[in-house]
Amino acid sequence: ELSSGINAEYGVSCNWMVITLLTNEALPTTIRATVQSTGSTVARFGAFIAPFIVKHVINVSPLLFYGIFIVLTLLGMLTGYWLPETRKQHLKGTIATAIEEEEKEEKRNSKC
Repeated sequence: ELSSGINAEYGVSCNWMVITLLTNEALPTTIRATVQSTGSTVARFGAFIAPFIVKHVINVSPLLFYGIFIVLTLLGMLTGYWLPETRKQHLKGTIATAIEEEEKEEKRNSKC
């Protein structure tokens, strides 16, 4: 049980770091702080409610307990995978700039 708990904590920490770093690069500057604070609030709520969930779920089934955390960790990994690649691209300053660049990219892709 201890090793499973440590592995779960490691997975959650890695997911948090990846999502935080990639979100900062993928979002326009004007909404970056809002998204970061919203994510932090949701994470704090999850950290607050997790012990209560664990207390009730582990009495039902230890496998359900581990299953919930495995699914959430995999969901975090998939979320990080779906974020767009930002290497060698300039950061977008505003939402309007991001929309304009996306429309230009769609036009370029549609011509091919």
